[in-house]
Amino acid sequence: MSAHADLLLFDVGAERFALPLDAVAAVLDAVEVRRGAGLHARAIGVLQTGDAFIPVFEPAHVLGVDALQDEPLLLLLANGADTVALLVDHAEAALAVPVDGLRDLSGLGSTDGVVVGALRPATRWVTLLDAESLITALFDRRPAHAV
Repeated sequence: MSAHADLLLFDVGAERFALPLDAVAAVLDAVEVRRGAGLHARAIGVLQTGDAFIPVFEPAHVLGVDALQDEPLLLLLANGADTVALLVDHAEAALAVPVDGLRDLSGLGSTDGVVVGALRPATRWVTLLDAESLITALFDRRPAHAV
């Protein structure tokens, strides 16, 4: 019997990534980001939800690629007290993806634990990411090129 996982697949530029679906609190479209109002040096702005301000990050300094869309989506990721929003071009759920063919990439380059491995659930390779390490890397001031 093979292992399966529910994933959120998302595109940033020409690259496809995945996170465990339960690590993504929400996917938001058509929301206002207050640019330049960053709560953190790496944040490009904030998203206001009620009385809370969530830092918004571009993925380039961690994933090595830029979002291309003029109006990207936001992935809300939460880890303990930290909640962040990540700009992405496209997102879709993929349920019961077989992960038994996952190729371990943790030993390649400087992934800082962000990259778990690569898998090919359909016709494209997908880079599987660790949500906790991704959030940590987004807040980190050092470049952590995961891909």
